[in-house]
Amino acid sequence: MTIDQAALGSAVKAVAAAAHADDLAALYRAVMPPAGTDTPPAEAARWFGTLLIHLALTAASASRLEQGCPRETVSEWIGETLGPMPTPALLRAADPDRIDHVEAVRAAADYSQCREYAVDLVRVGLTDPDEDPDERGVSAHCAVTNDKDARITVMAMLGRLAADPGERG
Repeated sequence: MTIDQAALGSAVKAVAAAAHADDLAALYRAVMPPAGTDTPPAEAARWFGTLLIHLALTAASASRLEQGCPRETVSEWIGETLGPMPTPALLRAADPDRIDHVEAVRAAADYSQCREYAVDLVRVGLTDPDEDPDERGVSAHCAVTNDKDARITVMAMLGRLAADPGERG
């Protein structure tokens, strides 16, 4: 499968727009391969993996951080941009009838792991061309590509980290 670069560029913009609008339905539509649910699994995996890298590169570009900057610098920028991590108490308070303490703890841990994946993926985009990418970025890419729940969460994070398409001139 050759990935249509125009479709990929449109998907990156659509993911960023959906993420900035907090529109989950639009986000799910934006990440779908051009052939939708008819896409064979191997081609869908390639699409998701490529889209993930392009979102990471777009977020890295939007960060205005220097190539090769420390992981902590990327993590701080992401924390400032996305805001504080949700705590189990905040998650539970959002819907106490539906979310129990165990589920809230698990959700907070999953979100934290996704944030770490986003840090490592943005760092791939900040790697000096003469350096090998950090293994954590490669591992994050594999983990996110193969986990549909992490994939949508990390893509939403990267979309929020990318410049808001509505603010572009």
